Amino acid sequence: MGSRRKTGIEDARLPALSRRALIAGTSAVAFGAANPAAASAALLPAADAASDVATRRCRNWLAVDAQIERLQTRWAKLEGWLIREHSWCNLTPTEQQALPWSKELRDIDGILTTLFDKRERLLGAIPDSSAATLEAIVARLAVVERLIWPEDHPEAHAMITRSRMDLIAISQGTSMNLLNA
Repeated sequence: MGSRRKTGIEDARLPALSRRALIAGTSAVAFGAANPAAASAALLPAADAASDVATRRCRNWLAVDAQIERLQTRWAKLEGWLIREHSWCNLTPTEQQALPWSKELRDIDGILTTLFDKRERLLGAIPDSSAATLEAIVARLAVVERLIWPEDHPEAHAMITRSRMDLIAISQGTSMNLLNA
């Protein structure tokens, strides 16, 4: 501690801050430990506007992703039914096209192609938007939660999910013990 200036009276020196205390203090300030709503309200209007953009971008991405998931589920159910009922895999492409249900598969395929492109463009815009509110951070974590496959990285997915849930609880002022929940 040679870099600290001595005052002549040893008791007059400020105590050394540990990294843990510094992180805890900045987190308490950033998240408004006592009153999250008041902490969010104290942010500058420009920061709120930027967070609104970040939240909107994340919500748009999540909506497109949910639509993709619904269409993929419909495709899988329809294709499974065609395999069972019409031996779809044993048919030639011409025979497949002759079935009335093949049009729905083609339509879904076209819509999915468009949605995949849209989702990719939206994802590219999310990192450029700043998140200055808890809502924007929660929205961003929801996107990350969807991007990380739980089968590939179960621990990372669980930590992201838990962090998002904890931030929601903090923003709602819930007094639950976040470490044991």
